[in-house]
Amino acid sequence: MVVLLCYFVPMTMRDYVRYMLWRLGRRSTMPAAFVNAMPIQENNEIMVDIRQDDTLFFSKELKKRPVFLRVKAYQFLKQAQRLLPKGCCFKIYSAYRSMDEQRELWDKEYALQKKMAPNLSESALERLVRARYADPRRGFGGHQTGGAIDVALCDEKGKDYDMGTKYLEMTSPTLTNSHKVSREARRNRRILYKALTSQGFQNYPAEWWHYSYGDRMWAAYQLKDKAFYGLIEREE
Repeated sequence: MVVLLCYFVPMTMRDYVRYMLWRLGRRSTMPAAFVNAMPIQENNEIMVDIRQDDTLFFSKELKKRPVFLRVKAYQFLKQAQRLLPKGCCFKIYSAYRSMDEQRELWDKEYALQKKMAPNLSESALERLVRARYADPRRGFGGHQTGGAIDVALCDEKGKDYDMGTKYLEMTSPTLTNSHKVSREARRNRRILYKALTSQGFQNYPAEWWHYSYGDRMWAAYQLKDKAFYGLIEREE
């Protein structure tokens, strides 16, 4: 069953200024308000369990359960896989997450950050948590559409290649085009980027690992009229 939700997304003058700076190439990321305001015309495309694909590698956490992705996004992932140099493979760290999973991740990270910095204000604490996970109280993100995937490169035995930072490490070297990482890491990021974007995926510039197809972020960054993957709740 596919559920489509619409949210009123207020935009401030700061959002418009930041959006224009992005259009001018002066900012790497677009304001979230513009992404979240993107219209969605859901196409009701099914999801498939990509854990059944033994040519892909998966993080330790994902090895324990099914990993879902919209079927067209999976097909494009497979096409991108064929473009990787010999010895390079995709390792998947995250794909579809239900709203319940997103809330669980948010609550866990919130509790961790509060324990580490008990004197932080509520707004500062929430900013820290949002650096890692979309706030489920403000609607849904790309992972809840089945069109977003967190992916890195590894060798043919599943050993991670140098990508410059750890997955979910939120520092300035996390930016996809950061020059604060090694030459090898920059090369690996270029391989990942070229393979996936050539097949229609959109990278989120603040996170080298995050790519999506069909969701609001994809539509906004590619200046589309609308997205076609909305919130999807998988029937058990």
